[in-house]
Amino acid sequence: MDVADRASEMFYEKRDSPESVSCSSGADAIHMEKGRIVKWRVPRAERFSVAAWCRLLVGKSKDIMKEMRAWVLVRFRYSGARVGKGFHVGKSVSIGPGFIAGDYVYIGLHSQLSPCVHIGSYSSLSAHVAIVGADHLFDTPGVPIVFSGRPPSCITTIGHDVLIGHGAILLRGITIGNGTIVGAGAVVTKDVPPYAIVAGVPAKILRYRFDERERAIHDAMLARPTTRGRHPGPLR
Repeated sequence: MDVADRASEMFYEKRDSPESVSCSSGADAIHMEKGRIVKWRVPRAERFSVAAWCRLLVGKSKDIMKEMRAWVLVRFRYSGARVGKGFHVGKSVSIGPGFIAGDYVYIGLHSQLSPCVHIGSYSSLSAHVAIVGADHLFDTPGVPIVFSGRPPSCITTIGHDVLIGHGAILLRGITIGNGTIVGAGAVVTKDVPPYAIVAGVPAKILRYRFDERERAIHDAMLARPTTRGRHPGPLR
């Protein structure tokens, strides 16, 4: 096992703390933020490895830059949006007003989200996802659609731990249940129950992710306070 492999075994621990400071001691790097202590511990064999410490610092620097970018976008571009910790949005993403996202939500590049989209924690939208429709009145005789006005705004709800594939299209106003997976290129026109895997045009249920026992385990996890995990990294 080389240095890079051993360094990848680094982990962090969390516990409650009322303060917000940063310090270092011995072989451990400690960062206290937002009422918690995050401790990154380097394996004993790597405590004096420059490569291991550089890997750790580069990783933390990337996390800080992502947080700063998300803060700037929410503050100036997506004004009025409310997002949780770990929020990340790709390039050229359009987000309408009334946007709410939980913790550790990812939105892929070139996605288009209509107004009043609510997304639960741990959910991920791939690139080119669109939430559209329900934006024109069309049932007024004698009036062209372009001049018929807009229907009342509706809320599109995407639950916790939802994965929406590349290029999927969701109709405004629908509800996607917790743990759902939407296949790439699917067109979802109606509500989807929790833990369903859907695909196709229009999207249909193929199967469910878990049985009843596994669903109870997953529901219990989603009910707990959110925690940060290890990202799988890029495809290889």
